Amino acid sequence: MSYVKGEAPGQGSLFPVSLDELIPDDHLVRVINAYVAHLDLATLGFTQTITKSTGRPPYDPADLLKLFLYGYLHRLRSSRRLEAECQRNVEVMWLLGRLAPDHKTIANFRRTNHKGFVALCRAFVQFCRRAGLIAGELVAIDGSKFQAVASRRQLITEARLAKQDKALENRIAGYLQQMEEADKAEAHNDIDQQAMQDALRLLNSKRDDVQSARALLKTMGLTQFVQTEPDARDMRTAQGARVAYNVQTAVDARHGLIVHHDVTTEGGDNRQLLPIAEAAKSVLAQETLTVVADAGYSNLTQFQGCENAGITAYVPPNRALNTQGDSKLFDRSRFDYDAGHDEYRCPNGCCLALKQVNAHDRNRIYAARAADCAACPLKPQCTEVTQRYVSRHEHEAAGELMQTRLALAPEKMQERRSIVEHPYAILIYGIMGHARLLMRGLEGSGTEMALAVHVFNLKRVINILGVPALLALMTC
Repeated sequence: MSYVKGEAPGQGSLFPVSLDELIPDDHLVRVINAYVAHLDLATLGFTQTITKSTGRPPYDPADLLKLFLYGYLHRLRSSRRLEAECQRNVEVMWLLGRLAPDHKTIANFRRTNHKGFVALCRAFVQFCRRAGLIAGELVAIDGSKFQAVASRRQLITEARLAKQDKALENRIAGYLQQMEEADKAEAHNDIDQQAMQDALRLLNSKRDDVQSARALLKTMGLTQFVQTEPDARDMRTAQGARVAYNVQTAVDARHGLIVHHDVTTEGGDNRQLLPIAEAAKSVLAQETLTVVADAGYSNLTQFQGCENAGITAYVPPNRALNTQGDSKLFDRSRFDYDAGHDEYRCPNGCCLALKQVNAHDRNRIYAARAADCAACPLKPQCTEVTQRYVSRHEHEAAGELMQTRLALAPEKMQERRSIVEHPYAILIYGIMGHARLLMRGLEGSGTEMALAVHVFNLKRVINILGVPALLALMTC
């Protein structure tokens, strides 16, 4: 039995196959082509939408946009890899009409169109709203760290500079000691005096640079600075400390579409609940919104802000435990707050009156009378000092309301996982290939994430509706 044989490379054909015959009617590239054809790129803010009458004509922004959408849908983000696809990939040849822009042109289009990519991402979310794919009934919020282009070796902190300063000081002291010992032993011929002097000048110069950097950090009020990417910050990630950005997303519960995202330089999530929830509410054009997030977003001020903004949040309060006395002393939960008199009652019934208000952290400190504590039989279980103190945050009531709300609906946290974890998995492994950005700076990172989020939503809608239904929606 012989093998299945293909055509010989030099075989001619009376009717050559066209590119269009090689692309099925329901192929992804046809969706991209139809989608971009109905976009008003000038209104969205893309550059070079109006050509000049002189000079060499540029590539159509629509063609380059098609290339990037195709690339991100297939985990191709590098401009050089996209350049190669233009020359060998039949699907890209059909999509671009056999155009083959060089990698510099491709990279410049992405670099100079931050505004356009962000506007396009937002416009597609509104398209999904009009198509009834976003309900706005429940939105899950989460954040993830994406590694920046800059290496951690470029990170400057006070601790690192102090360590370098000490090391340089020790090396300078070592050289000086060698020279002093040589003078005492009159062994000048055993060492190269000129080389020693040159080394000392170099070390002193480096030390001056380090001390100048320390002074500059202090003057600017910075705790860290990345030399090649000042916008990036040192953050804790699952892979350890990395120079990164914190990407926040708000995901709608109906179909798992991302309704809003933001790239921030905040190392933690505990100040992101209110701004992301408010932005999602604005995108959805709703008066009220229900959001759910994990304990990393726990912040009493943020809770109160959500209540004031008409946002019903479900976030587990993350309160510090009482670690005094090996955690064997009464926790603050054992003390009852009397809102009418603005005081606490201890387990023995004694009063803790307001003693101090800290404007910085918005904490109110309540203290029992020393005489009451001295006579209290429960004092060994309560405090090891003269009197017991209890702190209460200015927005403690919002935290208590949050605990009550979660107790009545514990299933919300399970819903959160099923809604918001999946998009990050697709963004990182299905679209970007890994959680590392290719563009520098906050704006460059925002451009990349806008592209990735847009492609995620587009891919998700194709899976939900199918190609024919989506094409019908785009053309109506």
